Amino acid sequence: MNNNVRFALFFALAIIIWFASGIFKTADSAEPVTEVAKSYTKVQVASFNQQFFSRTLSLRAKTEPNRAVNVLAQVSGKISAVLVQEGSSVEKGQGICQIDAEDRHLRLAQAQASLDNANIAYRGAIKLKSVGYQSELAISKAKAVLATARTQLKRAQLDVENLQIKAPFAGIVESRPVEMGDFIMPGQLCATVVELNPLKVEALVTESEISRLVLGDEAVVVVAGKTYSGAKVSYLAHQANAMTKGFRLEALMSNADQSIRAGASAQLDIQIAPVSAQLIPASSILLGDLGNTIVRVLGPDQIVASVVVTAIGEAEGGVWVNRAARRGRVGHRRPKLHH
Repeated sequence: MNNNVRFALFFALAIIIWFASGIFKTADSAEPVTEVAKSYTKVQVASFNQQFFSRTLSLRAKTEPNRAVNVLAQVSGKISAVLVQEGSSVEKGQGICQIDAEDRHLRLAQAQASLDNANIAYRGAIKLKSVGYQSELAISKAKAVLATARTQLKRAQLDVENLQIKAPFAGIVESRPVEMGDFIMPGQLCATVVELNPLKVEALVTESEISRLVLGDEAVVVVAGKTYSGAKVSYLAHQANAMTKGFRLEALMSNADQSIRAGASAQLDIQIAPVSAQLIPASSILLGDLGNTIVRVLGPDQIVASVVVTAIGEAEGGVWVNRAARRGRVGHRRPKLHH
């Protein structure tokens, strides 16, 4: 028997012995399986008191004039004088542009004379009627002439009054596109007047944020690094913007020296009414299977459970949370949170 055959037989015998030893060992070492007793895992807990938390809502905003009006001409004519320069302040009723009167004062005098004549004719017709020398038709015609004369006089008075185009309110003449010598028509722009005191601050808020705001909420405005207090929410939109899906919010603030310009970027910080919440360590907040925010709490049966919460603010000591709206308010005054 050559060496190769001997080696193969030796190798096969070794394998057979190895398998046989494994079977016997398994059979000899088999022991009855006993059920391992279940035990609870101990966890570390901490108690946190329920408190009132006043959240500050910070919004990107921009300043806007409280009012901006295009002051239009009501009569036609040549601009005979420019009374206010662009950028100047005006008071309510102050003239901005003066239109040449032409013959309007003569028309006013003629309308007044026509009214006086119509009054005399009407009184005469009434006297003649009292003695039976005037018919009802003549009285009616005299009355119509009198009414026409009154209307013409009023029209002539308005034409004279409208020769001076006046500011509708106190503000600043932002633009004045006409100059002396220009011819202006009714409805043509004389000037744009803006009101900067009070100043309007406009921002967009989400659906969840606007539900927590009410008219009159106090706010702080930051413009160009300067902080201005005393602003108040004056308008909350009832319809969302079709593009951004945000709701328009407006706040009014004092700008007595008119140092804050309209159209500037700003930050609007609104103090929201206090809500019941708890301040817990940020490490206690976990992400649930559905992507929601949860914390572990120790229930009355000493079993750890998951509770869905909403983070409503941050602080140096952790995060302010309360129960999610769909689960109701926090029901326990001192819940035990699992770390």
